[in-house]
Amino acid sequence: MSNDFYNVKLTDKDVYRMLYLNKVEGKLPYQLEEQFPVSRTTIKNIVNGKSRKDCYHAFMTLKTRQPNKLKEVFKELSA
Repeated sequence: MSNDFYNVKLTDKDVYRMLYLNKVEGKLPYQLEEQFPVSRTTIKNIVNGKSRKDCYHAFMTLKTRQPNKLKEVFKELSA
């Protein structure tokens, strides 16, 4: 494994997509590891709100307050 693996920066779009896949579709960190070029530890920290806290809180607020809007937003992120 090259050192570049650990230098990857995720965009906010990537983080929101990761959160959607985990919190809405129920994908586990090891499943997300196949889709995102970061370590499983990084994925766990994101989906547990320990890192990228700004994205995590915005996502969880939308999920709680406007769950129907969440799918629309995700469609836009996937485009």
